[in-house]
Formats: sequence, C-alpha cells, structure tokens
Amino acid sequence: MYLKRLEIQGFKSFANKIVLDFLPPQSGRFSITAVVGPNGSGKSNVVDAIRWVMGEQSIKNLRGKKSEDVIFAGSENKGALGACEVTMILDNADNRAELDYPEIVITRRLYRSGEGEYLINNNPVRLLDVHLLLAKAQFGQHSHSIISQGTIDRLLTVNQAERKEFLDEASGIKEFQIKQHQAALKLNRTRENMEQAERLLAEVEPHLKILARQVKKLEKRQEVELSLREFQEKYYATLHKRNQDEINEINRQLEGVETNYRSAFNELSVAQTELAELAKAESRQEVFTALQVKHQVASKEKNDIERNLAILEGRLTSGYHEAGKGNIGWLENKIKEIKFSREQLTVQIQSATSELSRYQEQFNLVQKKINDLSVEKTEKSVQLSRMRSALMQNQSEQNFFQFSGLSAVKALLEARENWGGKIFGLVAELGEVEETYRVALDVAAGANLSSLVVENDETGKRAIEYLRTHKLGVATFLPLNKIQPRVLYSESESILHEEGVLGLALNLIKYPAQFTNIFAYIFGDTIIVKDLVAAQRVGIGRARMVTLEGDVVEKRGVLRGGFRKTQGLSFASQLMLSGIERARDFEAQINLEEQNLITVDKQLDNAKSELAKLEMEVKMGENKINLQNTEEQNFSRELAGLEKELQLSQISPSEYSKVLADLNKEKEVLLKSLTIAAEKLIKFDAEISEFNQKEEDKKQRVFALQEKMQFKQNEVNNILTIRNELKISLAKIETKQEDLREEAQNDMGVALESVLERNPMVAPIEELNNLAQEIQKLKYQLSLIGGIDEEVTAEFTTTKERYDFLEGQLVDLRSATADLEKMVMELDELMKKKRAVAFKKIQKEFERYFKILFSGGSAKLEEIYGESETEETEEVVATSPENTNNLTIQQFNNENLIESNDSSNVEQKKAKKEKILTGIDIIANPPGKKIKNINALSGGERTLTSIALICAILNCNPSPFVILDEVEAALDEANTLRFANIMGELSAKSQFVVITHNRVTMHSADALYGVTMSGDGVSKLLSVKLNEAEKVNK
Repeated sequence: MYLKRLEIQGFKSFANKIVLDFLPPQSGRFSITAVVGPNGSGKSNVVDAIRWVMGEQSIKNLRGKKSEDVIFAGSENKGALGACEVTMILDNADNRAELDYPEIVITRRLYRSGEGEYLINNNPVRLLDVHLLLAKAQFGQHSHSIISQGTIDRLLTVNQAERKEFLDEASGIKEFQIKQHQAALKLNRTRENMEQAERLLAEVEPHLKILARQVKKLEKRQEVELSLREFQEKYYATLHKRNQDEINEINRQLEGVETNYRSAFNELSVAQTELAELAKAESRQEVFTALQVKHQVASKEKNDIERNLAILEGRLTSGYHEAGKGNIGWLENKIKEIKFSREQLTVQIQSATSELSRYQEQFNLVQKKINDLSVEKTEKSVQLSRMRSALMQNQSEQNFFQFSGLSAVKALLEARENWGGKIFGLVAELGEVEETYRVALDVAAGANLSSLVVENDETGKRAIEYLRTHKLGVATFLPLNKIQPRVLYSESESILHEEGVLGLALNLIKYPAQFTNIFAYIFGDTIIVKDLVAAQRVGIGRARMVTLEGDVVEKRGVLRGGFRKTQGLSFASQLMLSGIERARDFEAQINLEEQNLITVDKQLDNAKSELAKLEMEVKMGENKINLQNTEEQNFSRELAGLEKELQLSQISPSEYSKVLADLNKEKEVLLKSLTIAAEKLIKFDAEISEFNQKEEDKKQRVFALQEKMQFKQNEVNNILTIRNELKISLAKIETKQEDLREEAQNDMGVALESVLERNPMVAPIEELNNLAQEIQKLKYQLSLIGGIDEEVTAEFTTTKERYDFLEGQLVDLRSATADLEKMVMELDELMKKKRAVAFKKIQKEFERYFKILFSGGSAKLEEIYGESETEETEEVVATSPENTNNLTIQQFNNENLIESNDSSNVEQKKAKKEKILTGIDIIANPPGKKIKNINALSGGERTLTSIALICAILNCNPSPFVILDEVEAALDEANTLRFANIMGELSAKSQFVVITHNRVTMHSADALYGVTMSGDGVSKLLSVKLNEAEKVNK
C-alpha cells in the first residue's frame, strides 16, 4: 500500500484545487517525494491536509483556533470559500487495509456552517471507521506516520507515559487499543444497564406477586361468569324458543284466519255486487213493457183475423134464396142491437183498461220502492259490516296500548279532556312524515315516540302522581317549558351537502310551531342518509346518522341495524291514536245504522204487502178485461155475420157464384194469417212466461243472496273476532318476547339476537326452573368473589413480560459483561505480547541506528512498571427450583419462590494488585559521553536520538507512507546525509513525503513539488520528477 494521490481544495491557502500524484514503487522500493518552497508559501499545509483527512480533531495540531480556520479565509483579491475538501487515495493492491478495493479513497469535507462528513470510496462513514481503517494499515495522525520537527523535540521531552503511548501506536497495536477502548466503554454502559435492570426487577417483583393473586381471582370469576353465561344463554334461548313457537303457531292460525276472512269477505262482496245488480229494476220493467206491447199487438192481430174469418164463414154458410129478402128488416134490427151492446162493452173495456193501467202504475211504483229499499238495505248492510270491522280493528289497535306497556299513555289520552288541554298528545301523533322517511324517523325518535308532550313540568308532575295513585303504569313526559333543542355542530353542517345525505331529520318532519323545541330535542342532531355506504362515505363518528332502512350509526361509532319487524308506535299510527276518541263515535254510528236498517226492513215488508195486494188487483183487472174482450169479440163476429148475411141477401143469384169463389180465396188467406198470428202469440206468451219465471227466479235469488249475505256477514264478524283475539294473543307474546330481549340485554349485557346467532343449546321446557336456580347460584358466587378490574390480566401480562424481559436482559447483560471483560483481557494480553515483541525489535534497531547516526555510542529503551489495584468480580448464583423466565402465575403465588429470587445472584468483589507498564524511558550515551538524564543532550544530539528512535520504529513496524515535516532542519550536512541514506534504506518498506529546505534531502528525493504563493494569498503547486529530469539532462 502506498499514497497514490492527494487532492486539496479550499483547505487553508489552497483555495484552488491542487493534485499531488505520487510515484508508485519501483525496483523494490517506494518513492521519496520532497515538497519544497519558501517560508510562508503553504508547504506545511500539505502535511496539515494529510493530518486533517486522516481524522485529526485537534485544531491546535492543525495550527488553528477554530474548525473553520482550515477553510480558505479569503484575501484582498479572492473571497472566502464556504467549504473545504481533502481527498487521499491509497493504493490497496496488497489488501493491507483488508478491504476488497484496489484503491481506497478517503475524503473529508467541512462547511463553514460547521457541518462535516467523512467518506470512504464515496460512502459516508464515521470518524471511528476512518480510524479503524488507518489503524489496520499501520498508520495514524498521532503515530510515527506523520513526524514534524515538533514531534522530534517532544519525543525526548515528553514524560514516560506519553512516550509509551507513542511507542504503543508505533508498535501496531493501535487497532487493538481502539477496540479495547470501545469494549471498555461498552462494558461500562453494560454494567450501568445491568444495575438499572436489577433495580427495576426489585421494583417489579412485589407488584407482580400481587397481580398474580388478582389474576387468579379474576380467572375464577371469569370461570363462574362463563358458566353463568352458558346457563343464561341456554335459559333465554329456551324461553325465546318457547315464545317464538307460540308466535309461529299464532301466525299460522292468523294466516288461516286471514285466508278464511278473505274468502268470506270476497263471497260477501260478490253477493253484495250481485244483489245490487238484481236490485236495479229500470231495465227489467222496460223489457216487460215491451213484451206486453208485443203480446197485445199479436193478440189484437189474431182477434181481427178471427173476426174477419167468422164473418167470412157466416157469408159462406148463408143461402141465397128469396126467403132471405123477407128477413132484411129483422137483420137490420138485430145489427143495431148488437152494435149498441158492443159500444157499451167497449166503454166498459176502456174503463177496465184505465183502472188496470192505474193498478199497474201503482204496482210499478211499489215495485220500484221495494227495489230502492232493497238497494238501501244492501248498502246499509255493507256499511254496517264495514263499521263493525273498523270497530274491531280499532279495538284491536287499542289493545296494543295495553299489551305493549303503554297502558298509562292510553289512560292519559282517554282522560285528556279532563286536563284542560295541558296534555297535547304523543310525539307520534304530533308529527307528520312522508312514507319514504317514516322508518328512518321512527328509528331516530326511538322511545320518544311514546313520550307525552305536556305544557310544563308541573303538568308532568301531576300526571306522574295521577298514574301512581291509580296504579296505571309509567309514562315519559316532555314539558314544553324545560326541553332544550339539540343542534348540529357547525363543523358537521358540511355533511348535509355530501352525496347520499338526504337531510337533517328535523327538516324532514312537519309539526306545529309550538312544538319546535320538542322535535329539535329528538331530531336536531340526527342526519338521514340513504344507506350504510353513504354513512361510511360521510365518515362514521362525525355525526349521528340513520339510514332509510332504519340502520343507526351513532356518533361514538356504534352501529345498530339488521332486519326490523314493523311493530310498536310509529308516525303512521295517527289513526290508531285518534281512534281512542273515535271508538265511541264508531259505536254510536253502528247503533244508528242498525236502527236505520230495522226501519228499512219494516218499510220493505210493508211495500211487499202492498205489492202483493196490487198484484192481485192487477190480475183481477186483467181477467175482467180478458172476459170483456172475449164478449166483444163474440159481438163482433155475430155482427159481421149478420152484416154479411144482409149483404148477401141483397145480391142477384148470378153474382153469388163469383162472390162465393172470392170468399173461399179470402178464407184461405185469413186462415194462413191466423196461423201466423197464433204462432206469434204463442211465442210472445212463452217469452212472457219465461220473463216472469226469470223474475221469480231473481226474486228467489235476491232472497237467497240476502240470506247468504247475512250468513257471510256473521261469518266475517266471527272471523274478525277470532283474528282480533289472535292478534291480542300475539301482542301479548310479542310483548313478552320484547320484555325477554330487554331482560336478556340487562342481564347479559348483549343483545339476545347476537346470542341466538351462536345457536346455543335449548333445554326442555320443564328444565327452566332448574336453569333459573342454577343462574341464581352462580350470581351469588359472583357476589362473593366481588368485582375485579379486568385490566388486571393485561397489567399482569405486561408486568410479567416486563419482568421476563428484564430477567432476560439481565442474563444477556451478565453474559455480555463477561464477554466484554474477556475481550478486554484478551486484547490486553494480545497487546502485551505484540508490545513486547515490538519493543525488543525497536530496542535493537534503536541501538543500531543510534550508532550509525553518532558513529558509535550506546542507546537503549527501558520499560517503567508500576502497581495498580483492580477489582476482581466473582458471581455466585443461588439455587432456585427453576429459571424465572419460565415462571407462571401459580409460581408467582408461591411466596417462597418469589423471595428466593431476591437473592438469586450475588456478586463478590475482591481487590487484586497488578504490575502494569506505566512508561518508557530513553537512555542515550553519545560516543565518549555518559549521560544520566536525556535532557542533558545538546539540541543536535536530541534530534539525532529522536531520529534514531523514529527510524527504528519505521524499520520494525513500517507505515505505508511517512510524512516528515522538516525533521532534519537542525542537522548539519554530514548528519543530513546519514539521515538521507537511512531514509533511502527505509524506502524499501515505506513511502516518504518530506517537507524540507535541505538540498541533500532534495537530492535524495525521486520527485519534487514546489509550493509558491502569489500576491492573492493562494498557494500554487509545481511538480518535477527528478529521474526524468536527470534523463533529460543526460
């Protein structure tokens, strides 16, 4: 290894960067480089730069007062610099520094701010790393590697101890000294830590013992609590299953009842619709009238044909003879009589027809009245049925108050009028909400929905006394004069504008202005959001939020939600609440409708009696008219025959044959027409009979439908009664189930649903009493154990971990102490051996070089020893059952074990005297002299003696390179020549960089660097390689 290059920039007078390249070894020897220059040129700054980059910390040794003095301070022509940097490049081809690099680049930088850094091969390192590297390479800034003229003087004038330190470093044990120093420092810190760990163990141990006892007690309590929880879960799960089975059974029955109700109600509705259709008489009367008209026309047509046919028959049967002429007078008289009788009969028929029309009109009116009364009866029956259903529903809803724990509220609401308007009502009935937000607002209000709003606290006090006196239950009151609103903090108002937020709950409900404080108290700090995703987006914990499905996110971060069965009070319960006052109105209306229905029934019966009488009168009139019509037809036929006979009696015999032929043809036509008319009449008779039969069927159907409606109405009423009873039973069991949930919550501290999710065991119903007794026993045991902070386990664990950690640390520290003490001893022994070997070599070479330099004489080095007292530590380990690292809680409860640990380790210290090397003395006798004191030597003699010692050290423990700063300045030319020869000899082992003014020294150098300084105060460098220069000269 050798110094390959030195780069200096900003250091002292070297403001500009300079580079010193050193020659590599040649011909088995290292180069000698001389740095020359006039005084004050800055050549010694080269030595200071090397000393500084090697880690020199003493500014005094660098000829300065403060650290920034090494930075170029500026001059008249050049400003001061902010930093300086020196880089030393070592050739490490022989791996002397034990680094896998062919070159080692050591750099040191300093900034005017005071910050500095060290780098090895451009990697930041510590100063200690630089020192260790240089120590391994056998050189350092305080050793024989850098020798100045002052070092030469001090080597003989310093005390024996300082001289020893110099020789120690020169002996190559600097690396071990650094390691020993570091180990000693670490040993002291380890001993301090060990003492602290022992103190902490002494503090922790008693507390750990107490905690161990508490943990054992807590474990017993937890064991009992675990058993109690198992019995409680089994008990409540069994009760819940029993109740749920009853609820399921009632729901199953309700499903059947609902099915029967829908079936019966549908049949009732169908019957009501059919009856209403049958009750409509207008269209049926028009059909009957049209049929009657058609029948009368057909009957009249048939009668006319029969009359014409009778006349024709009379004409055909009448003989044409002379005797007939004698009867003409009689025929004319007979015709007059028949016409008169027919006219009278016609008048009678008209009178009878008018009377029949009057009866028919009355019949129609009564029939219409009956139809109207039937429709009215049907409508009133339907209305009565609906009112009864509504009453039953109202009664069912009223039962909710009784079986949901709101009997006190019901009592106060029913007696509200007696309180002078000071009880305004339930929160649930004072607010109106949209169906979209109903579930969210119901959940947000919670139990406050059943709270009663009163005028003031005095009213609330009186109401409580009233409930207590009459033993009506418990209610919650919100006095208007005391309730203060809740508000949303200003920092939370920004939430209202975020995605998924539907608004402040208070703004989503309508209420009278006088109740603003009440609703603000309930909803003022609650925000309604779309769903839990929106709540997470807003940020859980920022505000109280409720989703549209009823999930709650409390401001403390608590989440509550899941499937929510609709039950209890709601903002949708206004009808139920107002039904408390409307129940009596329902009953009164039902009674009134029942009376109206009875009246209609009576009117209907009277109308039916009157209709029966009129129907008889109509039939009698119709019979009378039919008889009169028959008699009138007989008269008409007789009259037609007489008239025809009279006509025939007046014709001539010649015309009779022709007339007879015409009469036969006319008869055939009339017979055909008569057949057609008879068929029409038969058809119309059949249609009328069919219509009458249908009407009779309709009447029978009406009667049947009325009976069916009555039956179905009774059936519906019975079903509603059964449904109401089942709902009451369901409300009782659901209330019992809700009470069970609350009891389980209070008893176990968790929701019953979360317990049921774990599918606990369910006991037979008959074991419930045994379970209850076992639960009471376990609760009694817990009361005897008492309360224990559950944090004690965590505290014990933490304390135990700390105890174990300290124990482990103490063991490690003791082991580390022993290792460090062993290391220190081993290093000390190693250094003693290396020092002894080196001392013998240096002693021998010192005497040789002394004789060379003095041409005789004698010199030697003498070791100075002294005595020192040291403390020898002996550790005595007490016996114990087992290692404390494996202590359990039970072992900590063993008081003897804990006490035994207090003295488990005892250190015994013994004083021991040891003989140690305290210094090195130099005995030098130049030729012909015997010197007792080294200070008696002359200046030249001291210089030569010091040089002899330095050369001996360099020969025995060569440094890769040696810096000599004007060490031969005090020598004459002859001695300088001897020194130059020795330096040439030593160059076989070390590289030399010499700061000199001596020509002899310059002549012995392989290369020269000249340092000059111009007027700007900046040092400059000039290099000359003497071997090359000699070749040029030759």
